[in-house]
Amino acid sequence: MKLAFVVSLWFPFGGMQRSLLRIAQTCVARGHKVDIFTGEWQGERPADIGVFELDTKASTNHRSNDLLAERFAEAIAGQGYDCRVGFTKLPGLDVYYAADPCYAARVEETKPAIYRISSRYRVFKRQERAVFQPGTQTEVMLIAHQEQVKFIKHYGTEPERFHLLPPGINRQRLMANGPEDDRRVLREAFGISEQEWLLLLVGSRFHTKGVDRVVRSLATLPAEQRARCRLLVVGHGKDGPFRRLAKRLGVAGQIIFTGTREDVPRFYRAADVLIHAPRNENTGTVLIEAMICGLPVLVTANCGFAFHVRDADAGMVVPDPFDQGRLDRGLAAFLASPQREAWVGNGPAYCERTDLYSLIERAADVIITRAERNQEVVC
Repeated sequence: MKLAFVVSLWFPFGGMQRSLLRIAQTCVARGHKVDIFTGEWQGERPADIGVFELDTKASTNHRSNDLLAERFAEAIAGQGYDCRVGFTKLPGLDVYYAADPCYAARVEETKPAIYRISSRYRVFKRQERAVFQPGTQTEVMLIAHQEQVKFIKHYGTEPERFHLLPPGINRQRLMANGPEDDRRVLREAFGISEQEWLLLLVGSRFHTKGVDRVVRSLATLPAEQRARCRLLVVGHGKDGPFRRLAKRLGVAGQIIFTGTREDVPRFYRAADVLIHAPRNENTGTVLIEAMICGLPVLVTANCGFAFHVRDADAGMVVPDPFDQGRLDRGLAAFLASPQREAWVGNGPAYCERTDLYSLIERAADVIITRAERNQEVVC
């Protein structure tokens, strides 16, 4: 069968983008042809998958998504595709991979009422409604299961259209061979002694990932704790504002921005805590990756996968709604906790007994089953 995938942007370090490529490659391995249509492709192109860049340049993201919908429809018209798979919210999809939270719910929870008169809100709401409104035939693959209730509340989506998937952690990536002693090698490379606490933050788009929140928490630690801490920020983003904030708060010398790294699992094994306090996070794959590697986690409850940390007893979850003081106190309590040694073992044990891995295969099942059904209708 012939499958058309579409996404606004593909870059090699995005969690959703990596899942897209793995799903596409799984479909190809099962004997199907996959083409990916995107507004921009960054990085190396796969040899066994077609990649087509569409002209979606616009002054705003919502206008760019409208252009993506138009260009995608034009590109696949009459080309015999059996299934249209979206990783961006577009009309006319057969299957949608819901990597983002419910936009309507997030606006309701975090924005003032006046925001809803903006053109940005109206367009994004229209694009989301095109996927989730009742009567639409689009099937939805959902990783953050708690979002199902929100989509049904705001759009009346039929429950049977949802496919609830496990997180889809790539164990092979985490277990890839590195130096025998990652902890020692990485810490020496960045000048961090064994007596210091290494705080790790992994993620791109630093404002969204709450880098400023973590910098503030570091700065408010009791003096003895603060002196022992180093913070490594691994990911892509504009670090200037956060360096200036750290300088104002007197902790600039304790923070290192590494940029994007291919060897993130080595950092999990070198650190003492993964701290994750984003402004919004539909899932949070880094939480589970850290747990598999035996790294305790301090996370805010708004992360979709935070419940795994709680269920595993592999760290601490800071409750909603977000409050900077809660995070500050949480970090201090985390570093002083006698449970840290238990958390190190609890994470891997939980990840061993829980299905956190089969997303890719199950997503491919959903897509191929829908494509077969589409073929039957045509016949």
